[in-house]
Amino acid sequence: VAAKFGCTPEQVIDCLALIGDSSDNVPGVPGIGEKGAGKLIAEYGSLERILENIPLINNKKMREALLNGRDLGLLSRQLVTIRTDIELPVTLTDATSNHLDAVTRPELRDLYAELEFTGLMKKLDALKPSASDTNLASSPASLPSASAHEVPPPQLPVQEVQAERPRHAAPKVDSYQTANTPASIATVIEALSAAELYSFDTETTGLNIRTDRPIGISFAVKADAAYYIPLTDQQLDGISAKAVIDLLRPVLSRDDQLKVGHNVKFDLQMLRNIGIHARGPFVDTMICDWLLDAGSRQHGLDACCLRHLNYEKIKTSSLIGAKGQVPMLAVDLAEVTRYACEDADLTLQLYRVLMPKIEAAGLSQVLRAIDMPLVPVLAIMEHNGVYIDRRELQRLQLELGAMSDRLVDQVHALAGEDFNLNSPKQLADILFTKLKIHEQLGIKNLKKTKNGFSTDESVLTRLAEHPLPKALMEYRSISKLQSTYVIALPELVEPTSGRLHTSFHQTGTATGRLSSSAPNLQNIPIRTALGREVRKAFTASSAECRIISADYSQIELRLLAHLAEEEALAQAFVSGADIHRSTAARVFNVNPEDVSDGQRARAKAINFGILYGMGARRLAAETGTSVAEASAFIDRYFASYPGINRFIEATIAEARATGMTRTVTGRQRPVIGLGDSNQRAVVAAENIAVNTRIQGSAADLIKIAMIAIDERLTAAQLQTKMLLQVHDELVFESPATEVEQVVPLIRDCMESAMSLSVPLSVSVGVGHNWLEAH
Repeated sequence: VAAKFGCTPEQVIDCLALIGDSSDNVPGVPGIGEKGAGKLIAEYGSLERILENIPLINNKKMREALLNGRDLGLLSRQLVTIRTDIELPVTLTDATSNHLDAVTRPELRDLYAELEFTGLMKKLDALKPSASDTNLASSPASLPSASAHEVPPPQLPVQEVQAERPRHAAPKVDSYQTANTPASIATVIEALSAAELYSFDTETTGLNIRTDRPIGISFAVKADAAYYIPLTDQQLDGISAKAVIDLLRPVLSRDDQLKVGHNVKFDLQMLRNIGIHARGPFVDTMICDWLLDAGSRQHGLDACCLRHLNYEKIKTSSLIGAKGQVPMLAVDLAEVTRYACEDADLTLQLYRVLMPKIEAAGLSQVLRAIDMPLVPVLAIMEHNGVYIDRRELQRLQLELGAMSDRLVDQVHALAGEDFNLNSPKQLADILFTKLKIHEQLGIKNLKKTKNGFSTDESVLTRLAEHPLPKALMEYRSISKLQSTYVIALPELVEPTSGRLHTSFHQTGTATGRLSSSAPNLQNIPIRTALGREVRKAFTASSAECRIISADYSQIELRLLAHLAEEEALAQAFVSGADIHRSTAARVFNVNPEDVSDGQRARAKAINFGILYGMGARRLAAETGTSVAEASAFIDRYFASYPGINRFIEATIAEARATGMTRTVTGRQRPVIGLGDSNQRAVVAAENIAVNTRIQGSAADLIKIAMIAIDERLTAAQLQTKMLLQVHDELVFESPATEVEQVVPLIRDCMESAMSLSVPLSVSVGVGHNWLEAH
């Protein structure tokens, strides 16, 4: 290990997190190789310490690689870490089976398809009798009808519905056509104009939603046939790219045809860059797949084709990873046509397979009323971006740097010697060998690694009564602020717009919440004073504009009161009472005005903790009480709010019966583990069932509000722009002259997004920056 990686065996996981492993699709940190990883691990000891100390790394390329690849590094460490804490309910003997019996069982093929074991599937195909391939399901004969309030998807003629392709079956390439002449393009436009629905897919110069553009677009109106239209003068014959774009614009702008895509948001953004504002209704097969199985993380086109069409896409080597990685213009036009047309063709076939499943699962209204209307809203938000005051971040960097230096000096003085604060080994020697802080505090059973006591945050927290660990925690917190935000954010500003453009993901969570990446703007600090300073850098782009922040008040507790039909909790919200003081008064049987700060703190902890399955031990740890006191408090809580206990029990019972839990809109999430022999797994599954109903409903609520706000702003022709969604909060940039009109509009849309048994409350703030507005 030392010879290969330049680290100890215990550090291999962190080293591999940096290097990656192509054989297992572990990305690592792009730009960091074996030698670089070895040097970094040797100097800082762990991935956490490396990421916390990015500003101190002298090598510019390495520093930039770590800034850009931080999230990939953390993900990679999770991927390369072998789980050794799983209690298995079976032994090797239990798992023994007859080989021939196993390979002929249809469940095995289904499992291989679900887990994308393509290599094993090939071996299975070679072993199984050919007759076993005859049980492939056929696509349903027609599409479900739409809600009366939405644009209905047109019915597909029965004769057009195709059976699923066998795995690896070659597409009918003869039916994949290049349209690059005036006559052939006219034929495609005529076919599209006559179709009730069609699928489309763009081929682009890259993935940057601001600077890249489409170089071609493919369409399919029926299975096993598609067209590819180049959008560059080099690949067109007798017509210019501008003329083709002008011909396509009215077709894609029609609002009486259903347009199907896979990751539609990206295609809309690319088309916008060439002046085409495509209009819905849309159906995104990636979102359909996620709606059906929100617990899966594999919703890409390749994975969906394997799972639902039993078809493994076969790409030529020159086109592997083509989007954003291989210059498509350098590839043979016929090859590009085959690649692009297959995507449009398979997307249409996925639509025909997935939509009946969406209807059968009761998800059609969620798809058509929430998730699909949200797609263009998110596309515009990503395009808008948010302005960053780099001077404010530079000021904060100087301030944090000075604080960091003072803390280093303080730690060195407390230790009685200089040492590298970022070296776990040196730190452990100081804490546990030289100063023996754990013995001074009488703390036993500290977390250990193979090299001795751990120095991670959980250990330092237990030692924080001593000034050295406390100062060290402050130092680490400041280092993280510097590397993650203060230094990283300015480097991610898009040069052409001068703004940060995050990516919002609809399929990134199992609960239905939106997630954000590149950069993640949903985790900008808010809990600490220093963390809040980062928000001061998120400003209006000019002195004539303002930032508006609109935040739901205690939305999850309000939804709990509604779903649990808990009258006492609901009445507290109706009366406008302090909900935590009201809860404490009921639990401790005192008047609200007599509730102490400690009693209110315990009530607040359990009010929120009940949503996440908080038990007596955790409540005791958070409130500083004994486990017995915490347990008694929880008992009194449920006695005071019996509806909540009934709601939890009913939710778990429904999940056991159906294998699902659902939000108020009907969005579903599979719940796995309720029948596990491991009690921890059962408890975790029960918490998922309850929490998803609350958190997922809150996610649906703000999505509905976002759609309504966008419609109202557009209808009123206002210049106010929606910039960010951070769970229960929306952030806008508005001309100062519009603020008076926009604030009540935003509040009205958010407070009327759902009709609940308790009132929805939204706090709205206005300022020159996000911190002021919030």
